[in-house]
Amino acid sequence: MNKLAPARPKRDSSTWAGYFSIATYAWFIYGFSATQALLRDEQGTSRTVSSVHALVFSLGGIIAGFLGARFILTMGRGKFLAIALIGTTLGILVYTAPGGFPVTIIGAGLTSFFGTAVVISASAFLFDYQKEAGPAALTEANALAAVAGVLAPLAIGLGSVLIVGWRAGVWILFGGVILSLLLMRRNPLVFRVPPDEAMREKEHTPFPRLFWWALFTLFLLLTTEFTLTIWSADLLRERGGFEAGAAAASVAAVTGGILVGRLIGSRFAEYFPVDRILILAISTAMLGWVIVFIPTQGLFILIGLFISGIGVSLFWPLGVSRVVLASGGQSDRATAFSTIAGGTAGGVGPFALGALADAVGVHSAFIFLPIALSLGFLLMITNPVTKAIAPITPTTSGK
Repeated sequence: MNKLAPARPKRDSSTWAGYFSIATYAWFIYGFSATQALLRDEQGTSRTVSSVHALVFSLGGIIAGFLGARFILTMGRGKFLAIALIGTTLGILVYTAPGGFPVTIIGAGLTSFFGTAVVISASAFLFDYQKEAGPAALTEANALAAVAGVLAPLAIGLGSVLIVGWRAGVWILFGGVILSLLLMRRNPLVFRVPPDEAMREKEHTPFPRLFWWALFTLFLLLTTEFTLTIWSADLLRERGGFEAGAAAASVAAVTGGILVGRLIGSRFAEYFPVDRILILAISTAMLGWVIVFIPTQGLFILIGLFISGIGVSLFWPLGVSRVVLASGGQSDRATAFSTIAGGTAGGVGPFALGALADAVGVHSAFIFLPIALSLGFLLMITNPVTKAIAPITPTTSGK
């Protein structure tokens, strides 16, 4: 049911530190694909060899998901976030350093590991710090990340045609790292993990059963987001007759929709339960898929991709919110598990559609999306997360 008063995030310096931390790493994530073609030209590698960057990038994020919560318990959330931001800077310096393929591979792995650590700690902090406004805060943070997603490829592309080079477009994010660290220094005590939560996470208190359903639902929804982003260009070429501009057009349509969706969704999250908004988001993504799937005109496919982008925009911030709400008061561990689900989805979804596309074509293979969306929808209906599950002790369990 609707809340009597909106749960608006408090936008103080600590909150902005969390926002800028997430957006800073998003700058690299969205710029990463834009750098791949440029690196292939520099290094003279094939697409197959170059794709190892994406594999190592995914692996670094999954490793960080397994280790992140443990490091937070050892170091404290604030110190861990600061180290992760500095480590991300180091990884990017390695990634953009001279030395060829081996150096960029190491840089991709380091950046992914520390960048995912940033997402884990900053997201858990925002959720704990904002309390009831946690879902809205996470959506706002990811709206800012979507802005970075629109600007980063533009900055890298512009740098590539100027004397400064494409690397300058990546290095812009160092400003976000510095700003995040400075904002954190204003009130470092708020970044501490609450003592009762730290005790539960230290003792590895079992998650409620509903947590695992929420995590699997997140995995399903994220497979559709990654698949849509990666394979939409091929669909435009096969179905809409696009050529060289297909990739840029598809990415612009999807990321534009993601930006709009998160800006709107952050307002909805102040008033409505997470499940209700996500059901609307899934329905929107399904509508976008119908528009993408049926016509053959490129313009209509782009419109469908934009609408789909609006729908999938909320899968990560509100999907993670559901996982945290269902975790029984273990924000760091829940967020870390979410990044593992995200990293796995980023590999499984695109691979599954790619294998299917080789057999039946990209257009027919896109039937994968509504199947995953429908299953996620069904799991949300049968396993709703209507409110935060009360913290449990190691000797209790439940839904």
